Amino acid sequence: MTSTKAERVRRAVLADIVSGALPPGTPLDEVTLAAQHEVSRTPVREALRRLQSDGLLEVGPRRRLLVVDVSPEHRREVTTLRVALEGAAAAAGCERRDEYDLDRLDLLLLKQGRAAESGDAEVFLRLDEEFHLALAGAARMPTLSRMLGQLGAFVRLGRLGEETGTAHMKALVTEHAELVELLRARRASRLRTALATHIERTTPRG
Repeated sequence: MTSTKAERVRRAVLADIVSGALPPGTPLDEVTLAAQHEVSRTPVREALRRLQSDGLLEVGPRRRLLVVDVSPEHRREVTTLRVALEGAAAAAGCERRDEYDLDRLDLLLLKQGRAAESGDAEVFLRLDEEFHLALAGAARMPTLSRMLGQLGAFVRLGRLGEETGTAHMKALVTEHAELVELLRARRASRLRTALATHIERTTPRG
């Protein structure tokens, strides 16, 4: 039961971190969080321990846990890891993908196109993360997919404060569509190169 409560608290705090509701440097207090989520301090402590283990919290003055600040160097590191991991997945995906993978990606493209048309950046960015995870998922490499899922929080943190206009979103949909076509055609080398360029281009410079 405690583990279930801890996971609920972890997800809620994570959502607040990546949305910017808890800005970088914000101290987290066990008592306050316990009251907010109507649980004891034990699951809160466990939730915060997990978030710290994931690198989303750091120890600050007086040993208080603070929301991590994603520096330009950290963004660069995340980009390097994404290029390597997503590139490896893309190459494997060209061999292992099936029609379900393509249908799923096509549906995400459609949803992203609608979000871009309506100017809904929040929905668009959520779908962007889903798209990249689905593209990697075609490789059938669960450990790699889990690692990319963990990196997703840092990608979203790095984008905080960045404007995502309609034109930019539409351009990303076009690039995503090109990636899907390369996967469909099983062009592993070209897909890996195009994906690296796409990731590099969309990394916030900050």
